[in-house]
Amino acid sequence: MPRLLRARAERLQTEALLVRRVAVGESDLVLTFFTEARGLVAAAARAARRSWRRFSALEPVHLLQIAVDERAGSDLASLVETSILRPRSCVVGDLARLEVAGRALRWVRRALPPQTPEPLLWAEVNGLLDRLDEAGGVVLPEVLLGSAGLRMLSAVGWGLDLERCVRCGRACGAEASAYVDPAAGGLVCRVCGGAPRVLRADRRLRLVAAAGGDDAALLEEDAKLAMELVDAALSAHSGQGGEG
Repeated sequence: MPRLLRARAERLQTEALLVRRVAVGESDLVLTFFTEARGLVAAAARAARRSWRRFSALEPVHLLQIAVDERAGSDLASLVETSILRPRSCVVGDLARLEVAGRALRWVRRALPPQTPEPLLWAEVNGLLDRLDEAGGVVLPEVLLGSAGLRMLSAVGWGLDLERCVRCGRACGAEASAYVDPAAGGLVCRVCGGAPRVLRADRRLRLVAAAGGDDAALLEEDAKLAMELVDAALSAHSGQGGEG
C-alpha cells in the first residue's frame, strides 16, 4: 500500500493580534489571530501551557509578530513562535480600557471569515488600541470604541449611511430626526417603512462625525448607542448574535 505523503508546510510570518484562545487537552491551545497578511488565522500551539519561553507573548491587545506553518487542505496552522512588537501596557493595566479592547477584538472575530485580509480593518483596530494605550487620554474609552466601531463597519463594507434613506436615497435634513435600521444599512425614511429606532438630529450628526473620523464627536450617552448599532449590524450581516 503506497505511503500517503504529508503536504509540505509553508511558513507565514506576519504581524498579528490574538483574538481568541481555547485550551485543548492538558497543555495545548487553539488560537485565533487577526493577521495583517491573511486576516483571521487559526493555529494550534502544541504544549503552549508548558512552554512559557516559546509562547510567552500569547496575550491579546499587544501587537505581535508570529510565525505559523500552514499546510494545504488544513484549516489549522501550527504556531512556531511569537514575540511582542508593540506592548500596550496602559491597556492591560486598566480594566475599563481592557474591556473596551476586548469588545473590539470580539467584533473583529464576528466580522471576518477565515483567511481574508482586511487592511482597512487592520489599521482601524490597531489605531484604536494605540489610542487606548495613550496615558492620560482625554477621550473616554467607550467613546473611542463607539467611534471606531462605526468605522470598523465601513472597513468591512457594512458601514451605516446616516445621511440618507438606504432604500430610496432621499437625503435627511440636518435638523431632522430619522429612523435607523442597522440590518438595512442605515436610515429608512417613513415613506419606505421606517424602523423601530429613532435618532434625534443632534445625535445623528454626532454619529456621522464619529464615523468620519472625529473621535471626540460623541458624548458618553452616544457611545452606548453607537456600540448597540455596531452589534446589531454585525448580528445582521454575520449571523452571529451577542458579542461573539
